[in-house]
Amino acid sequence: MAKLNLVGDIGGTNSRFGLVAQGSVEITRIERLKNDEFGSLEDVARAYLDRQGIDELAAAAIAVAGIVMEEDFLLTNRDWIISRPKLKGRLRTERLIILNDFEALALSLPHLKEVNLVQIGGAALPPRRLKIVLGPGTGLGMAALAPLPQGGWMALPGELGHVNLPVATREEFDLREAMTEPGTVFESEFAVTGGGLLLIYRTITRLAGRPARLSTPEQVLQAALNGSDRDAVKTLDHFITWLARLAGDAAMMMQAQGGVYLAGGIAPSIVKKLQEGSFRRVFEEKGRLDLNAVPLYVIMDDFPAFKGCAAALNQPPL
Repeated sequence: MAKLNLVGDIGGTNSRFGLVAQGSVEITRIERLKNDEFGSLEDVARAYLDRQGIDELAAAAIAVAGIVMEEDFLLTNRDWIISRPKLKGRLRTERLIILNDFEALALSLPHLKEVNLVQIGGAALPPRRLKIVLGPGTGLGMAALAPLPQGGWMALPGELGHVNLPVATREEFDLREAMTEPGTVFESEFAVTGGGLLLIYRTITRLAGRPARLSTPEQVLQAALNGSDRDAVKTLDHFITWLARLAGDAAMMMQAQGGVYLAGGIAPSIVKKLQEGSFRRVFEEKGRLDLNAVPLYVIMDDFPAFKGCAAALNQPPL
């Protein structure tokens, strides 16, 4: 029996794994494990393989949230040290690729099915143009995907979450100022993330002299979507405006004629608001140049990073 490839998507709370045949991007036997129950990435990955009855692998590709280094490095939201030699030994494989999570998402883009994408405006352009993927979750990640002349793709991880929050109106400026700690630079991911939703909401209620009735990002999002809290509704409006402006800025900087893709857990949950509101208009507004033709998609696939990991294993080394 042919050996299988392992794909993994490692977050701060959960580790997700699946298996894929060599040369394929169709993932099987997907399972989610709680990181608190394990002491290291090697432990949780080996536990998954043991549960699947897998002794040895053909290869493995693991996506992690954080900056990937060649030497040992620490996960961003987990005190696990990633060591390639140790991980290869526990997985019993000679080939291991470790990717940034948005690098894996970028590599997934050519392999996503139409049924798992919701398009919000733009034209249908030739597929082999530069694409970008970004998305708010715990942080605000981004990567670009560039076509190579000889075929295939190159993923280019970025750090969109650490640029300044783009404000354009007096109301936005005042709100950003009220959210900013003295002596700090207000980064985009302080607002355009799950935690950012809560910060915006608390600041809006404080400025209005009202108590903050909601205490979690999930509560703020739900109240905004059902219209039960006016401050939550205003919070989501600001959140969407800033997400649109950041997506437009990134598309303009990279000339992403192949499309902009929104990933993560928040975008799919607000897809109707993105379709119906001002999101597309704000995304396109860039002065002398515009982004009218650039297609924008929301990724609805539950595990797109797995496809990117599989694609990385299928590509020849650059």
